[in-house]
This record gives sequence, structure tokens and C-alpha cells, in this order.
Amino acid sequence: MLKNLQAKLKDQKGFSLVELIVVIAIMVILIAMLVPNVVGYIKKATWATEQNGAATVFSAAQTYATDCYTKNAWAGASTIDQNDLVTERLLTKTPTISYTIYTTGEPNTPAISYVTWSSSNAPSGVTPMYPTAN
Repeated sequence: MLKNLQAKLKDQKGFSLVELIVVIAIMVILIAMLVPNVVGYIKKATWATEQNGAATVFSAAQTYATDCYTKNAWAGASTIDQNDLVTERLLTKTPTISYTIYTTGEPNTPAISYVTWSSSNAPSGVTPMYPTAN
């Protein structure tokens, strides 16, 4: 009888229910460990993209301020609208993030002080600003 049972088990193909449950449990554990890492990488990449965008806006705003000053159109505004940078073709399109561009506010100094934006991707304790405050 034992030989008959062993012969039947030997002929069966496939996995038992216990084996399948163990494999699924291992997969769930691995996925649970990977998801937070992937989310962290995405957040870091988005933060880097925001910083690069701010650097581009900063550079375009500096060019805009210098051009306005050269044309005697610089009034010493305290901020610059990012849409003006698109209108003047210093940016190809309006950024998806709303950047605020601050100047020195002096009529004879067309200098950009810094650019800020709102971000949920900033590392803890970091204010979204370009150039960064030291």
C-alpha cells in the first residue's frame, strides 16, 4: 500500500498549495521591502528636476533683467513674472512648477537674488530655493 501511495505521488506534477503560499509570501515580503526604496528614488529624482528647473529660471531671469536694464526698461521690480520669461523667449514654455523670482529691487542693479518654489519633494528641513542658502 505504501508503494502504491509513493507511486501515485511520484506521478503527480505541479506544486502543492503550501509551496505556492510560501512563494507568494516571499514575494510579498520582497515587494514590501522594495516599494519604499522606489518611492524614495522617485522623490529624489523629482527634487533634482525641480532644482534644475529653478536654475534654468534663475538664469533666464538674470538675462531678462539685464536686457531690461540695457533697454532702460528696468524699474527695479522686486519680483519677475515667469510668464514674462516665456514672452521674451528666454524659456521655451511656462514651467509646470510656479517659481517666484526675487530681485534686489534696486533700479540701478538688475540682479536676481533668488528663486523659490513650493515643493513636497524637498528633503526635511530644506527650503526650496536657488541658489541655496548657505
